[in-house]
Amino acid sequence: MRISLTNNIIGYDEFLKNNFCTFYQSKNYLNFLEKLLKIKTEFIIAIENKKTIGVMPFFRKKTKFGVVLNSLPFFGSYGGVISKNIQAKKNIINFLNEYNKENDILSSVIIANPFDSSEIYEKYYEYNEKEQRRIQCIKFNKNSSSEIWNNFEQRVRRSIRKAEKNLVSIKYSKPDNNLLDDFYKTHVENISSKNGATKTRDFFKFLKKGFVIGKDYDILTAIYDSEPIAYLLVFYFKSFTEYYMPAYNVDKSDLQGTSLLIWESIKKSLTNNVKYYNFGGTHMEQKSLYNFKKGWGTDDFNYNYYVYGDFNKINELDKNLLKENFENFYVYNYDKLSK
Repeated sequence: MRISLTNNIIGYDEFLKNNFCTFYQSKNYLNFLEKLLKIKTEFIIAIENKKTIGVMPFFRKKTKFGVVLNSLPFFGSYGGVISKNIQAKKNIINFLNEYNKENDILSSVIIANPFDSSEIYEKYYEYNEKEQRRIQCIKFNKNSSSEIWNNFEQRVRRSIRKAEKNLVSIKYSKPDNNLLDDFYKTHVENISSKNGATKTRDFFKFLKKGFVIGKDYDILTAIYDSEPIAYLLVFYFKSFTEYYMPAYNVDKSDLQGTSLLIWESIKKSLTNNVKYYNFGGTHMEQKSLYNFKKGWGTDDFNYNYYVYGDFNKINELDKNLLKENFENFYVYNYDKLSK
């Protein structure tokens, strides 16, 4: 078995068809990140008998402060090793361990796939910090829409009925510039009010260029009195629907447009034989968000950020300096820094 580093894999899509992975490890999403981050994807690959049997995609950001490596960067995208072969996984991790030691690594982070075993990282990755995370996901087991409906908490069903009673309608929208501008504006208003990190306008520009509407993603719009009151961006890949970005008009939130958007998206996912409807990550302290997602009948999936880092050096640097120089990369839990 040969392990090597490359920035191009012939037949990557074909490899993914035969291996378990998420949307975040797809070729389209990696290309999307390349445009947003202006950095090329790199891959550690395992080859046996001239055939790719294991891959770990990652991005590397180099500055005067050192190198930060993420598999994968940008708002907690899942990464790690993709392979059915345990020895290939082990060899790829060992390659990364040596890479971390031989380069000016400030931080090297694997964000594990919540839907896959993390045993390989626990056993073989030489991390020195582990950050626990959690996602919430509806796992469809060939359920009918009525069975899914009955799994919702009463308050969720009540919200959906309220939207329908208020004559809110749902539209699958085309990503024209006016719609994307309004979606972006609404997104920024929502996230800024919570002191969160917003996506850039380029996110929507590259979304339109990098993915096929209706196939790779949908933008659903809730309409009231002929005006949009809420949006929902979802991605599709293999057996997953990714509930990626909601945004709503705060003044019209009592109409429950977001609840109706989610219900419509779930019903389409059932029609498309999706196995996982992924509401995404929820920080442990976000109790209201956790309860909102739990109301949809979600299960919890725990996973970890495995961090190898030069923490002495990191602690000598100002966290605002780190945030500025390693934007969209996970370096370290900044709450633990002294500065």
